[in-house]
This record gives sequence, structure tokens and C-alpha cells, in this order.
Amino acid sequence: MAEIVTTQVIWTLLLTGVFPALLWLFFWLREDRFQPEPRGLLILTFLAGGMVVFLITPLEQFAVSLGIQGTPKILFFAAAEEIAKFGVVFLIDFNSSYLDEPIDYAIYLITGAIGFAAVENVLFLLEPSLQQNISFVIETGTLRFLGATILHSILGALLGLIIGFVFYKKRSTKIRFALIGLGIVIILHTLFNYFIIKYVEINGLLTLSILWIITLFIIAMFERVRRITH
Repeated sequence: MAEIVTTQVIWTLLLTGVFPALLWLFFWLREDRFQPEPRGLLILTFLAGGMVVFLITPLEQFAVSLGIQGTPKILFFAAAEEIAKFGVVFLIDFNSSYLDEPIDYAIYLITGAIGFAAVENVLFLLEPSLQQNISFVIETGTLRFLGATILHSILGALLGLIIGFVFYKKRSTKIRFALIGLGIVIILHTLFNYFIIKYVEINGLLTLSILWIITLFIIAMFERVRRITH
């Protein structure tokens, strides 16, 4: 008999999967507080980023059914997610008249990435929430808030800032930097997932430390890109 999604389950998923992701979004949106983007466009980007999960999941399952395992599987998953997240933000935001300053690429890519992370969180937490395994839900939700969610956001930020460095350059240069940036974030995503899987017994504090160091680097990059004038 199928499990019933009750109001309690919905609130559990919101509190442990969605709201924590929104906290990261609000954190990063502070970088754009002087010339904030339209709320409607940010909401659309967030929702579209979340919908990408439902496109990627069948693709990942298909890859597994073909027997792709080990490092190729980790690389395929990372590439599929990063390309899909970039693609949906590109379609929605990159030709918008509101994308009018160098850091805007990062803001929109972060927003889409956190939408992706929020839906991914909900899917991870759905089954234990239905089983009312609250301790597991809280533990997993906390780990994803400190790990996977921030990973998605900093990769989106990094890619956006790489493109932002050439904001005032010609289109071909932006395309070249976008492809280079995509390659970089795919490699970083692959390395992160590989590290988590291979060294699961020590992934906690060390992994969080690495992510926070990268976060500080990204914040410094925001200041550098913000000052670009030509």
C-alpha cells in the first residue's frame, strides 16, 4: 500500500530540505544587494533549477542500467548535473535585460543551483519522512545543508564568476570562458563526489572545511568581479 504524504510530512520536507536551501540562497543574494535582480525572475530560475532534477534522474538511472559504474559513473553524474543546471539558467536568464552587471551570471547560476539542491534534498528525505524516521531526516538534512547544498551553490557561483570576468568582452570570449568554467566545475564536482564515496569515514569535518575555504575564496572573487569596469 502506498505511503500517504500528510501535512506533517510536507512540513518536515520543507523545514529540513527546502528552507535550509533558501537560507543559502539568501546568503548569496546579499552579494547582489546593491542592484538586486527581479524577484519574479529569481523565483522562476529557482523553480526551473528544481525541475532539472526530474530530467537528470531518469538520465542517471539509464546510465546505471547501461552498466556505467565507478569513476565514469561519478563523472557522468557530475557532468549531467552541471550541464543541465547551466543550460536551464542560460535559457531563462542569459539574454535577459536584467543581466546587466558582471556578478549577475553568478547570482542566476547560484539561484538555479540552489533550486536544484532543494528538490534533490526533498527526494532524499521523502522516504524517511514518510517512515517518520525524524532523527535520520534531521541528520541527513543537516549534512546536506552543510555539504551538498553549499557544493551546488559554490559551483554555480564559480562558473558565473568565471563568465563575469569577461562580462565586457565579445560573445565568443564569453562562450569560451563558459566552456572552460563548465569543465572546471564538472571536475570539481567529480572530485568532491569521489572523495565522499572513497573516504566516507573521514568525509565529515575535512569536507566541510574544504567547502568553507572554497566559499571564502568565492566571496573574495565576488569583490574582484564586482569591480570590473571594462
